[in-house]
Amino acid sequence: MSTCILWFRNNLRLGDNAPVLQAYNTFETVIPVYFLPAANQIDSWGNPTIGAWREQFLHDAAMDLREKLRDCGSDLLLLEGDPVTTLKELAATFETNAIYAPKELAAYEVHEQLQLNLWGKSEGIEVKFFLERTLYQPDDFPFSLENMPQVFSPFRRKLEKYAAPRKAWEEPSISPVDVSSFAQLQGLWEVRTPAPDERTAFPYRGGVREAWRALEDYFWEGEQAIQVYKETRNGMLGRSFSSKFSPFLAIGCISAAQVMDELDQFEERHTSNDSTYWLFIELLWREFFQWTAYNAGKLLFLPTGLQPEKPWKQHFNKRKYEQWKNGETGDPLVDANMKELLATGFMSNRGRQNVASYLIHDLGLDWRSGAAWFESQLIDFDPASNYGNWLYIAGRGNDPRPFRKFNTKMQLERYDPDNSYVNTWLN
Repeated sequence: MSTCILWFRNNLRLGDNAPVLQAYNTFETVIPVYFLPAANQIDSWGNPTIGAWREQFLHDAAMDLREKLRDCGSDLLLLEGDPVTTLKELAATFETNAIYAPKELAAYEVHEQLQLNLWGKSEGIEVKFFLERTLYQPDDFPFSLENMPQVFSPFRRKLEKYAAPRKAWEEPSISPVDVSSFAQLQGLWEVRTPAPDERTAFPYRGGVREAWRALEDYFWEGEQAIQVYKETRNGMLGRSFSSKFSPFLAIGCISAAQVMDELDQFEERHTSNDSTYWLFIELLWREFFQWTAYNAGKLLFLPTGLQPEKPWKQHFNKRKYEQWKNGETGDPLVDANMKELLATGFMSNRGRQNVASYLIHDLGLDWRSGAAWFESQLIDFDPASNYGNWLYIAGRGNDPRPFRKFNTKMQLERYDPDNSYVNTWLN
């Protein structure tokens, strides 16, 4: 009997999922596994590696996937420990023929993939990583990855002219599997459930069902907010100023291709305008950061970023850093956004740009400390987008400008002229 371990990472869904599709179409027995995030760990800046909101969102998504698998007579094994080491042990113990998993593009995950691939070759076990988190496959590009445009605008123009986003793949039939013999391997995942805040702009839990509820809300319900996205996307208060798809995309409750398919359906049935086009542009930004991360490797996380030739002088002040994290800087726009992040695990794109600029250019702190706090707290943390955007603000990304400094007082006057956002979070 052929057996495959199906390793779920940031692809917590069954539909439009290449490793899922290939595993269930190829093997008689498929054993789905997921590794619990390492809890109670502190990063080099003194932050928990995963905050309560982010862990809760991951937990919800994994439990939602497990429920769907159980409905099909399967299950999701929750494992602890180092994934590479544990998968090797698991494969040997249960006479596994193959390990299938999604291909990640950031440096740490790429290293995991390399380790597992080398081991698989030495042991005669098939190890395959399938790309599923992007709109395009490398073969779709009108350029090689090595010659990918380093700035977003030419990247976008070439894709729009010469390539088409892929369509979502089908969801396979899930074969049943008895996992009772694996019971001793199950990890214990106890999460600290934070109290919900009624002011939140993100009223969803993790999981596929919640992801599709968000798509339904944004595309099809009420005033169909997608039709005015370009006008509202710089907002900071309320549910509908932006799509709120990013948390679901980050951990794979939905895919970029599924969002694109839904967008195409909306344009066919209702309207195609600047706003629907701009949502596509945002998906391309996500694409750009994914492939930039892949090309950059470890540079994405180094202090000099993608411009190592530029001089670097490290500066850090713990007191200022704590004030920034806790929303106690004295700058109303910054503090309101940081309070929102603490209370909900979410922050608008406009807010992120301002608080990042303030940490780097006003407080003079190391950009990596801000990126680390976002990694800890944001429910939509994705290494490519998070570190790519921080480098962008710090002037150490692909952008030729030396840096991007935001005047938070002018930003407040422009984007919150009646102080409704600030008053919501500071009063």
